[in-house]
Amino acid sequence: MAQANSQNAQKKTITDKFIEFSLNYIPDSMVFVLGLTVFVFVLALIFTDSTPWGLVEDYAKGFWELLSFSMQMCLMMISGFVIANAKPIRRGIVRLIDWPKTRGGTIALFALITGVISWLHWGVGLMATIIMGKEIAIRKRGQGFHYAFIVAMAYTSMNIMANGISQAAPLLSATPGNFMEKIMGGIVPISQTSLSPYMMTFLVLELLLLPVIYYLLMPKKEKAVEISDELYKEFTAEPEKIDASKKLTPAERWERSRVLNTLIALLILIWFGDHVITEGVSKINLNTINFALFGLGLLFHDSPHSYIESVKEGATTVYGVIIQFPLYAGIFGLITFSGLADEITELFISIATPGTYPWIVFIYTGIMDFFVPSAGSKFVIEAPYLVPAAQHLGVPVSQVINAYGTGAQMANLIQPFWAIAYLAAFRLRFQEILPFTFMLWLFVFIAGSLWFLIFPLWMVI
Repeated sequence: MAQANSQNAQKKTITDKFIEFSLNYIPDSMVFVLGLTVFVFVLALIFTDSTPWGLVEDYAKGFWELLSFSMQMCLMMISGFVIANAKPIRRGIVRLIDWPKTRGGTIALFALITGVISWLHWGVGLMATIIMGKEIAIRKRGQGFHYAFIVAMAYTSMNIMANGISQAAPLLSATPGNFMEKIMGGIVPISQTSLSPYMMTFLVLELLLLPVIYYLLMPKKEKAVEISDELYKEFTAEPEKIDASKKLTPAERWERSRVLNTLIALLILIWFGDHVITEGVSKINLNTINFALFGLGLLFHDSPHSYIESVKEGATTVYGVIIQFPLYAGIFGLITFSGLADEITELFISIATPGTYPWIVFIYTGIMDFFVPSAGSKFVIEAPYLVPAAQHLGVPVSQVINAYGTGAQMANLIQPFWAIAYLAAFRLRFQEILPFTFMLWLFVFIAGSLWFLIFPLWMVI
């Protein structure tokens, strides 16, 4: 028995060891934010002139700085879920899946459609990739689609292309009154970040290369392990039907009527269209995006009852934001008000040049993502020292935001935090998809390094 255990230990790959380390030693994100608070407190005590009680005051001062941002992020996450969960969207996904007749065609369609959706809104992309991935596994059963590969494709497609107009850092930086506005010297329009020619070119190249990479990584048909019989039965089980003969009360008829949903949705969407036409895309920010998504959610659901039921389901995804964002705001207070941000800024200035700084940010934030796996909350911690360092080096703040967002999305490909929703939906373990996601991580690492190191000053300001 001892010899057998020894042989099994020797057979462990680097991937297996990485997964084992993650499961055994990387705790829940709540533990990270509490531990990070203590760590930053100690750093501020050592490297600044602050007293312990003075740091407590700084922490309390910053604790409530992100209330608006927290609500904005909650609405963005819930609205993405509500839209993707609507019946018309689900029916459209099924029709798309049935269209291509080959494995290569299915992969290309999946990558392009989900890539564009995820670029528009990562929350919608998360739900759309899960729904579309399940439909591929079910409807294309027998065509040689490796089940774990489908899940990896769904997860990586959302993460790589989520570096778009719904990402927190660019939208927050474009929103008047944001917590970094004074430090940045004003807002940074989205036309200089997510919608800049620099980032649009990079993302279009990624989008066009994804189908090729997926096709090369796809296991051969004869080696594919398709969806199991048990999961197939579970995913295709008919939901319980509501008794249509039940007589509805007047209140219930209003709850299931489309009239109010459609009326309010049209008013919201007409306003948004007029705003974009008259003000331009540079004026898009967190508030305008959330307003439009709110309208789309109402439009896609056929009644207030359907909408609110979907909201209830989607609300389970935001508990982390509600509890953890005030804690991150407290860390922001420690870093900013104690003077620690100035010390860290000097460190970055000492190791970077204007040409290398965007790449350093890209790598640094990718590493930090393992400890704070949320681009929105992590930006709160990093921005107070990354932005001043960029200003001192003469690097546009927009470059920092672009490099920051790309690094965060890259790291998500090899750490399990954002994969939890996929693993639960598809009933898989992270180690089953990691061999594929690692290859996509390598692709983004190489592409991002080339883009931010070789072309760091190509920006339209």
